[in-house]
Order: sequence, then C-alpha cells, then structure tokens
Amino acid sequence: KVSEPHQALLFETAYMSGLRANELRSLKVNHLSLEPCGFLLDAAWTKNRKAGFQPLGADLAHRLHDFALSGQVEALYDRHRKRKAPNNPLLYLPDNTSRQLNEALEAAGIEKCTLEGKLDFHGLRLAFINRVIESGATVKEAQSLARHSTPELTMNVYGRVEKSRLADTVEG
Repeated sequence: KVSEPHQALLFETAYMSGLRANELRSLKVNHLSLEPCGFLLDAAWTKNRKAGFQPLGADLAHRLHDFALSGQVEALYDRHRKRKAPNNPLLYLPDNTSRQLNEALEAAGIEKCTLEGKLDFHGLRLAFINRVIESGATVKEAQSLARHSTPELTMNVYGRVEKSRLADTVEG
C-alpha cells in the first residue's frame, strides 16, 4: 500500500475519466450520474467551457458514490486544509495534486522520469486519451472523449505510438 484509499480513488478517477485536476476539484456529488454512469460536466468549470457528459465505468462510479456519501471527503478537507470543504464535494483534492502523485510514485519505487517522458498528474489524462485511442476508438470518438476542439490536438499532441505495436503492424 503506497497511497491512502482516497488518493488511489483520485488517481483512478483521473486515469479512467481523463478529467483535469481543476475539473476533478469542481465535481460535486450531484455531478455523478449512476444511470448512465459518468460525470455531468458544467460549462462554468470545464476548460472548453462546454457542458457535457463524460462516461465512466459502473464499478468506479458506484465506488465514488459510496465514498462521497460516507462523509470521508468532508473529514479529509477538515483534516488537511485550513479552509472549509466545498459544498458536497465528490472527491478530496489537495492544493497540489502533482506533489501527491510524486509522493505515491516515490513510495511505490516508480521512476518519475523515463525515456518515454515525465509522469505527472496531467500524465493520467494523457494515459486516458491513449487508452481510448488504443481501444480502437475512431478519431472523432477519441476527440470527443478527450473534449478537444480538433482531432489534430487529440492525435498529434496527446496521441503516442505504442512501439511494441509497430513491429506487429509491419509484420501484419
């Protein structure tokens, strides 16, 4: 165990949703939908300033719901921050999400910088987008899930080549 359960839930939610740290910080309990499972995004706090819906796996959605209703989120805000918790927060986010991720990586013995790049909190979003691309999503589906304005941003800035697949592609 290298991180607290609430930290692991935060990292998993970032990785499985592709939401940015400030978007995750803005989520309230009423932004979580259990049917269909996902997040109701408010234009007031999304980077693209558009309301929307971000799908989420059912298991994670139900665990988030249970966690939010447990009272643990407010207790975490009371314990870790000087100011009062936001009204009905879905998750606890520290002021510095990257520092929290760095501490978890260090505790797990995972290198922050590798030949493939640097691992930081925004890297969870990048990993989400690449997981979507690798799943066989169309360019338009990947762009929509990334909530990008252009397919070029999704594919040419965020998209990465999976080197192990290159040889298989040539062989095929």
